[in-house]
Amino acid sequence: MDYKKLGIIVALCLCVVVGALIFIRDHVIEKTVFIPDITDLTKNYLATEEIDAAKKALADPNLKPVEVITTLQDGTPRVAIVFDGMPDRPLASRLIDVLKKHKAEAVFFVEGENVADQPEILRVLREGGQEIGNYTYAGLAAMERQSVDQQLLQLCRAQKVITMNDSLAPTLFRAPRTVFTDDLLKSVRAAGLSYAVKENVRFQPRSLHNQQEADAYAASIPRGSIIAIPINHPVEQKANDPVVRDEKPAVDMKPTIHDDNSANLPPQEDLATEMDLLLTALEHCGLQTAYVNQFRKIYYIPAASPLPETPPQGGGM
Repeated sequence: MDYKKLGIIVALCLCVVVGALIFIRDHVIEKTVFIPDITDLTKNYLATEEIDAAKKALADPNLKPVEVITTLQDGTPRVAIVFDGMPDRPLASRLIDVLKKHKAEAVFFVEGENVADQPEILRVLREGGQEIGNYTYAGLAAMERQSVDQQLLQLCRAQKVITMNDSLAPTLFRAPRTVFTDDLLKSVRAAGLSYAVKENVRFQPRSLHNQQEADAYAASIPRGSIIAIPINHPVEQKANDPVVRDEKPAVDMKPTIHDDNSANLPPQEDLATEMDLLLTALEHCGLQTAYVNQFRKIYYIPAASPLPETPPQGGGM
């Protein structure tokens, strides 16, 4: 055979094969859209513009601190429940089931970084009919001791992450082991939040093991109480130190009514099971749960601050 003709045939075959491969690539194989590294999404959570806007708001001398939501004093048989920290997916689903079973209302205060890691949990909580609050970006304790820059960073970043993953921006703020001061409450206002929430009852997990114990605990809770249920450990940060998660139980995460008998407790009970016991006990006491934003709102005076003088009553000599 003529080598020239053979070369032409081989070239034609190669052209046909290459053409077929190009056709398959363009029309048969499903195209894959490039998705950037998920870590790049963290750039969206820096909240640089929001922090700058908050700083400008804070510079306004007329800026007022947010009001604090506190206990009811109208004698109605209502209590409010707030969860401190975002639960993992299994616990979130179980808690929602328990709350639905008892037709109970609650607010989940969530850490921004946890929402960034697992935004689907936020949707579970919201689709369960519960409210979402701002628990800072890292769940940072002692927020009143942080610099203004750190306060705004924690508040604004958490607000940014939650808002990017939920249709509603949080209006309520809490932080672990935190004393409300005018300066902190002004930072909360500047970050776009409306209220801070102050509990008067702190529940400690592992404290309820049966319905009898739950009934006794519920009977000691005053009407109009705000009950805080801790889920995650707080994050501690000392001056010039990085943020570090505290793996020890928080001192202020003890029931204000119960004694601390944690050393004598059996292995940890499931929190959803305890909540079922607690909500049943509250029903036995005739107490109904309500959203905490229905409670009393005041301009807060820290305990260490001097109370305003009360004018003398009646006439004097």
